[in-house]
Amino acid sequence: MNKPNQSITGITEIALRVHDLDLMRKFYEQVIGLEVLGESAPSDGSTAIFFAVGTGNSHLALFPEKLTGWYTRDKSPQIDPKLTTLSHFALTIALEDFESEMKRIDQLGIEIIESRTSSWLHCRMFYFFDPEGNLIEFNSHDESLR
Repeated sequence: MNKPNQSITGITEIALRVHDLDLMRKFYEQVIGLEVLGESAPSDGSTAIFFAVGTGNSHLALFPEKLTGWYTRDKSPQIDPKLTTLSHFALTIALEDFESEMKRIDQLGIEIIESRTSSWLHCRMFYFFDPEGNLIEFNSHDESLR
């Protein structure tokens, strides 16, 4: 078995190709609560939006679906489980905020798809979809689950 790469210290970016950039920007700002880190204007005249995630160098990027280049793959205009490799992505929230965040998301009319605990990961988690069908996990570390 290979040893893990000790020089990797985290994930810096998750990038999503989106159909409706304005809708997705509002969702990630107003519902998820991320702060816009910056915007980029590629040569094709579109805009890419970058959100700060946490206190480190991690961020979420939203690229318009029409943006193509070496960093994109030709995907269906709709998210199709048979065509995408993305299952979901997880965002860490404080344990003391877990119940209130789950209630807040539910009160916004967003369906909580699943809520559970993991004794081997020592965490609580719940899942919901963004407006374009990406599955998001809110995850809280919980030492009591050891």
